[in-house]
Amino acid sequence: MRLNFERTVLMIIAAAIVSLACPTWNQASDLASGANIFMFPKPQQMSDMVLKNQTGRTVSLRDFKGKVVLLRFWSIQCPACHMEEPQLEKMKQAFGPAGLEILGVNLIDKPQAIFNHCASNKVPFPVLFDGNGGFSLKPLKLGGKATAFVVNPKQEAILEVPGFPTTYILDCRGDAVGFSVGPARWDHRSALSLIQGLIANRKNLFRRYDSNF
Repeated sequence: MRLNFERTVLMIIAAAIVSLACPTWNQASDLASGANIFMFPKPQQMSDMVLKNQTGRTVSLRDFKGKVVLLRFWSIQCPACHMEEPQLEKMKQAFGPAGLEILGVNLIDKPQAIFNHCASNKVPFPVLFDGNGGFSLKPLKLGGKATAFVVNPKQEAILEVPGFPTTYILDCRGDAVGFSVGPARWDHRSALSLIQGLIANRKNLFRRYDSNF
């Protein structure tokens, strides 16, 4: 789902309101009480993002199709982001070999600050940032509520990021199946079952693909 940021603030707000109605955030169901993970009624198609990693290599979100991905938006000055990192590290250790990838996207801090933070802190997953000014995070107020949207080089808002951390859960086709705003309980049995199920679906898909050749 995309929406154009046009020339006036009023047009931005009008488009954003339409966007909020279409991605069915308000229809998402709680995966488990206390886990703070919500599932979309049906998979949501994701727009591509092209960013840089810590080594300066260009990385496309499409590069990770075939894997289950936690696409996590964070900032350096976010205590809640750091609070859930140990759980994410354990999840990556447990499910990484089976096809789980965790990507930390930072569109707030300067690249050098991100480098310094990653060098002095054990960040348990790849960190991506905008290397050429193409992607940014635009804050906005809708109905008195503060939120933000990821904006691509065409000035289209492609994802909502209401706060940090915000994590989108992508299946092996690259579609968003759920999300979390704020720290989630990634060690909760329902969260573990969700990731296990997505990985099992991934394996079944590859098995069916191989059987056709």
